Amino acid sequence: METRHPETDDPTDEAPPGWVLNAPNRPLEVWTYPVLAVVFAAAFAVVGVVLGGVLALVVGVSGAIIITVGAVAVFVTGRHAYDEQTRVASWRSHVTRVVVAATAAVVVAITSSLVGSRLGLLVGVGAAVWLYTTARAAPRFDHLVAAWASATVAVACATLAVVGLTVESVPESLRAAWIASAVFALFATLLAVGQFRIAARTPRGQEPLSAPDRTAS
Repeated sequence: METRHPETDDPTDEAPPGWVLNAPNRPLEVWTYPVLAVVFAAAFAVVGVVLGGVLALVVGVSGAIIITVGAVAVFVTGRHAYDEQTRVASWRSHVTRVVVAATAAVVVAITSSLVGSRLGLLVGVGAAVWLYTTARAAPRFDHLVAAWASATVAVACATLAVVGLTVESVPESLRAAWIASAVFALFATLLAVGQFRIAARTPRGQEPLSAPDRTAS
């Protein structure tokens, strides 16, 4: 539908999508998300050390490394978006943010379930609330990433539950937590189905294919 000026009745440009408006316009905005991600990664590693045990230490440090790599990617694409101020650069920055955020959520959910913590469930619930409150504004790509991330968590948690039920060598301290992951798997499955359905209803066309001369602001 064409938007027209209320006084002249001339065609006007439609308001840019949210991912364009969220592109970094100041140096501080380039650094904010990467710094927060690095702080989160450090805290995640510390939690692994505090919990004790080889398993917690390994998954904590591994998760921290993955999140740190994601923080670097967010910084690089955010810096390009700030320097170039084009829709293509803004889209790349948005895609990187979404993928890194989803990856971090998956890492936290799976690793925390692996060590017997319920932190992953809290992250999943928080992510679900955020996704559904922004469902109307998010591009189709966001919903697909959320759907596949949720499906990954569902498979991982279902696998843990099966292992906890069938493998006798699983330590008793972890067995109950792994079996309880079946509930988390069900929740993640419902979230994945919901996000796939929303993505199917979301029209295409928001993603820029080529628009190097149009600024993000």
